[in-house]
This record gives sequence, structure tokens and C-alpha cells, in this order.
Amino acid sequence: MLDGPLSDLPLEDPDRLNLLFAPVQGERQLGLAVSGGVDSLSLMMLAARWTALHETPPQVRVFTVNHGLRKEAKSETEFVASLAAELGFEVDILEGEIKDPESRLQEKARALRYQLIGEAMDEQGITCLLTGHHCDDQAETVLMRLAKGSGVGGLGGMSKISVRQGLFVFRPFLEVRRSELEEFIDRQETSAVDDPSNQNKKFERVRWRQFMPQLNKAGLSSEMIGLSAMRLRRADQALNELTERIYDDLFVIDPFGCLFFDLAELSKQPAEIAIRLLARALDDAGGDGQAPTLLQVEALFDHLQSGVFAFKGLTLGGCGIKEKDGIGQIFREAGRLGEATINVDPGRSVRWDSRFQIIAAQDLTSPLCVVPAIDMTRNMLDNILPGLPYVPMQAVHSAPLVFVEDQIMALGEHVLAEGVDVFRSFGPNALI
Repeated sequence: MLDGPLSDLPLEDPDRLNLLFAPVQGERQLGLAVSGGVDSLSLMMLAARWTALHETPPQVRVFTVNHGLRKEAKSETEFVASLAAELGFEVDILEGEIKDPESRLQEKARALRYQLIGEAMDEQGITCLLTGHHCDDQAETVLMRLAKGSGVGGLGGMSKISVRQGLFVFRPFLEVRRSELEEFIDRQETSAVDDPSNQNKKFERVRWRQFMPQLNKAGLSSEMIGLSAMRLRRADQALNELTERIYDDLFVIDPFGCLFFDLAELSKQPAEIAIRLLARALDDAGGDGQAPTLLQVEALFDHLQSGVFAFKGLTLGGCGIKEKDGIGQIFREAGRLGEATINVDPGRSVRWDSRFQIIAAQDLTSPLCVVPAIDMTRNMLDNILPGLPYVPMQAVHSAPLVFVEDQIMALGEHVLAEGVDVFRSFGPNALI
């Protein structure tokens, strides 16, 4: 019988290992992101111990990336590859180059790692990636977001399981302190890679990392920050689910991608829910436009609440926002779409402005041509689609016009001829 919680056991204890890796026990293949630092080295060595406990464990493949930023990087990836082979894992050394490394270096390096690893995993049919993010990483992330005034979603930090660039990312150490990983490596016959950038104060994360001991002395530990983050993620999930239920009742999307909503009904919602509803609507209507910040959406809500909105309209997140007879309208700004023609060959499809999926039938003899309907007039619209309910022409102008030679095949989701199908293709972004 255990005398205490499993988290009190050493990391290499079989019961602790099974607890850490339980969420991926049923996976057929796993990828490990390993740089050679204490956290990722611990991940690789503990994964080897965990797989050894089971008769049919997942197949594990290690991915290590050379960004080309330091001369030691090549030997470090070779060190990782050698140790991975000793542990019985297949390994890929991936190489890439960061453009303009003088700005946002850590952010770009992280994006490059995920891109290269994601592409390699996709080629090999691996869908789940494990990383060595730990409790102290979580605390630093939360503090960085707190300093930027993030909302509930951002202050929830990293999730144990998330999706990034099509990959499921699992972080088994998110409740494990860095010091515990360091102690584990000290018990092994190896040394971790020491990246000097982890001590460079020009990086915000490093500054918070070096400040953490003072917070600990004041009584604010990484564990408590992580615990609060977990509870905020739980609250964020509940708020998101409630928002989605209300959204379907309160917002209507027409075939041109214009959203309509009752301003009075929106105002009846709790402020947090109303702001999330607006963010969801802006994301649906905004397509490839730059997503607004939480601060901007809050300002929009305040403006709507003020009662002086009726007027001239607003723009935000690549969208126009207007009001007519108490009904709000949110639509894509046509001027931000450009005028380039997109061709869709027979049998192919294209996702247009991240809002519409356009499919060309296999038996078409010519490609479909797709442009924004920027030149459409009200008279032309009435002739093409007589009897339509009211729609702002700005929304029509930002809808896809699909044609072959001189024949209009579709306008928005309105299909006017055989050989084409058009449907909305929306998806929400998180507010942090």
C-alpha cells in the first residue's frame, strides 16, 4: 500500500511512470521532442523506462532540431541521437534556418521546431508529440501572460494535452518541478546540454525564471501558480462550452458569411459571455484577417453597451460592424481581400479566406475562377438572386464569386449552376 500520493515517489518509480504517461498508454506511435536539455533529456530517458514496463508499448521516435544558431548545435543533436539509439529509439535530426533571428528569436525558434517536427511526424504517420514542459515552465508562461493582462484563457497557461499545427501535444511533466528533473538527471550517468540562451536576460522568459526565487520566498511557488492555472483552464473550458451553446441561438450566419445578432439580447448576457460571443463572431466573419486582441473585443463590447453605436459603424479584426433596427451585423471587410483570381481545377477544392470551402466537380471541362464579389451592385444581386432577405452589400462584396468564363456558378453559398459546391468553413480562435 502506498504511504503517500504517487507524486511523492521518485520519477523513475514504475507507479509514478505509469501515472505520468497514462494518457498516451493506448497510442500506437509517439514522437518525443528532445533538445538535450534537462527537461527533454529526462523525457527521453523516462519514456524509455516506461516503455520497458509494458509488453506492447507505443513505438517511440525521437526528433531533435538544429536551428543553426550556435556552433555547438550540431554536436548537441548528435549527442541526443546517440543516446536515443542507446535507449532503443529511432531518431531524426532535423535542420532549419530562422529568418531574421534578431527579433522574437525564441518565438521563431519554437515555431520552427514545431514546423519541422510536425512535417516529419506527418510523413511517418505519427500524430502525438511529447514535450518536456514542466511546472516551472508553466509558472513562467502564466507570469508572462499576467504581465500582458491576459484573460482567463491565457492565465490558464499550457494544457497538458493540446493541439498545435495538427499535432496532439502531450506534456507529462506539467506538474513536475524543474528541480526534480535535475535531480533525476544527476542520478544518471550522463549530463544535459547547457544552452547559454537560457541565461540571457534579453529574453522575457529568462527574466521571469530568474525572478522566480524571489516569488518563492514571498510564498508564491511554481506549484501554486500551476494549480491556479489548472483551475482557470477548467473555468475557461466551462465558459467556452456555455458560449458555444448561446452562440447558436443568438447569432445567425447568412450565405454570404454575414453574422446577425440582436443587440438587446447580447446586452442581457454576463459581460464575460458577451465578450466571448463577440470574439467568436469576429473569428467566423473575419476569415484570414488578423484576430483582435481581448482588449479590443472588450472595447467593442463597451461601445455596443454605450448605446451610441448606431451610426457610422466600426471595424475590427478584418470585419465591419454595423447596426440596423437593433440588429448587429458583422461582415468581412472586402477591401482586405485583394483582387487576385483563384483557379480551382476540376475535382479539386480550395478553402477561400478561411471562410468558404469551394469544390469543383470532377466532370467540369474548365477550372473554376474565384474572386471577391467586389463589383456586385444591389441591382445585379436582385437579378441573380431575386427575393433575398436584407443583407448589407459590404457582406456581398466580401463573399466569393465563382464563375467559369462568363457564367456565374455561385455567389457565397448560393449555388447557381451544376459543377460547384460552396459551404461555410469556420472555426473559433481562443482569446488569451
